[in-house]
Amino acid sequence: MSFIAKKSLGQNFLHAPQVISAMIHTGEISKEGIVLEVGPGKGALTSKLLETGVRVIAVEKDDRAIPFLKEKFLNETVSGQLEIIHADILEFDETFHEKLKAGYILIANIPYYITGEFIRKFLESKNPPVRMVIMVQKEVAKRIVDVKESILSISVKSYGNPKYICSVPRKFFRPMPNVDSAVLMISDISKKFFENEAGATKINEKYFFEVLKAGFAHKRKVVIRNLEDKIPKVTLEKIWERQNLSKDLRAENISLEVWKKIVGDSLVS
Repeated sequence: MSFIAKKSLGQNFLHAPQVISAMIHTGEISKEGIVLEVGPGKGALTSKLLETGVRVIAVEKDDRAIPFLKEKFLNETVSGQLEIIHADILEFDETFHEKLKAGYILIANIPYYITGEFIRKFLESKNPPVRMVIMVQKEVAKRIVDVKESILSISVKSYGNPKYICSVPRKFFRPMPNVDSAVLMISDISKKFFENEAGATKINEKYFFEVLKAGFAHKRKVVIRNLEDKIPKVTLEKIWERQNLSKDLRAENISLEVWKKIVGDSLVS
């Protein structure tokens, strides 16, 4: 039993044992833990994960892959080490799965067209992973860890610590995609950024990202002018003076912590 990659699902199967080993090592996998694997495909990564002794929950959208995986990993599914779920990961509810409630590590080789939505889903989840190790487009990974900020990089950094692990040339996939890839890790995932020391919500997540989006709305404008669509001009003037910010600042040059001060001050000014 076999099947070929389906273009409509954005499938590109990884054929690089060294990269798979790097993903597992980065995930700090132990047999006492549990892994949520997204997009197992033909099971190359699944196989190596199972060799560590860890319990794996594999979510796969492609209906052709389900019987393939069940046949390939019959012993592991019977023993309970592997659970295969036929579902679209964007519709999968990780908050209700009993095995994931005690904490889990997410490892994924996902279709690149869902990257942003996928990352947002798990970072914003009420039951987020402890750590994420994902394959993404190389340029996306570089943008997330870059000191030159973007909405994407600030969004990720507000929930965890992103780290560029390694580049993955396109030749390591079948069929070969048009772009190179990279392994990205996001660790220490939590919502502490939005809370104060007492644990009560200090900054509303929705409002924070509304302000962030407004700040990046027009790249040619300085950020204080962009923010006038969201925050009164007089309030912005007070914030800039209080925080000693240059009025020539552009959104890409503002760090996560400064964004937090801007948003926090806008709520009390």
